[in-house]
Amino acid sequence: MTDQEKAALKAFYQQVGEKYPEEEEVYHTLRGLLRRDFILGRLRGLRGTLLDVGCNRGMYLAAWQGGPSFGLDLSMGALQRCPAELAGRLIQGDAERLDCFRAGSFDHLLCSEVLEHCLNPKAIFAGMARVLKPGGAALLTTPNYRGRRPEYLELGILKTYGVECSSGPEYFHTAYRPEELEAMAREAGLLVVESGTLEKEVKYAAKLPAALLLAVRLLNRLLRSEHLGRANEAFFHTFTLACYRFSRAIGLEKVLLLLVREGVRSYIVMKKPA
Repeated sequence: MTDQEKAALKAFYQQVGEKYPEEEEVYHTLRGLLRRDFILGRLRGLRGTLLDVGCNRGMYLAAWQGGPSFGLDLSMGALQRCPAELAGRLIQGDAERLDCFRAGSFDHLLCSEVLEHCLNPKAIFAGMARVLKPGGAALLTTPNYRGRRPEYLELGILKTYGVECSSGPEYFHTAYRPEELEAMAREAGLLVVESGTLEKEVKYAAKLPAALLLAVRLLNRLLRSEHLGRANEAFFHTFTLACYRFSRAIGLEKVLLLLVREGVRSYIVMKKPA
């Protein structure tokens, strides 16, 4: 990546951090709620120092109770919106270059929904291996995929918040399967403790809502209504969450999950050799 491309990427995520309320938009959806509960459950009870790589507005840092915690994010706009109690523990920096920290600095690392935005994912694994203490552990999550690997996403909801991309109406956003994460972890010298997928519930709960979402999207190609587009997306997430809660309430969820092979998100737990 050239310096110019790197500057453009930084400018893009600076806008995202300043303008897009990700925690409000994402963490009231089924995907966001499942992801948050998964990560908080994994962090609960751990002790030691924590570095959240790509901390955004510091939601997980604020919840951490195991010891000193620190956050790094490319967007100063996001860091400026972190809770006041995190002041002095936040660094604007690149996830692909963790050399701003001394080797062996942290007991635990979290890197959630960051890798898919980066053009050099192996550098992130190498950086994590470097800054972890011997015996330290890291949790990383990223979107999963089937078939052909995705590379770009339309700005979508980002556009409605005034976010622009210098390269056009799309931005780089890919995905990784668990076995791909494992390969990069091992190449960086990390031990794979566990890997798999999560958010399986989305696969069954979003079936009917997705059909309605696509139908309204087709209609909106003619109407070209930004208001209808936003309302359609909001209804999709509300309906999906309702389907999930209904299925749990009547005991249908256990049966439906048997039909789901894997979730929409990949994760890996890694450990640095002692």
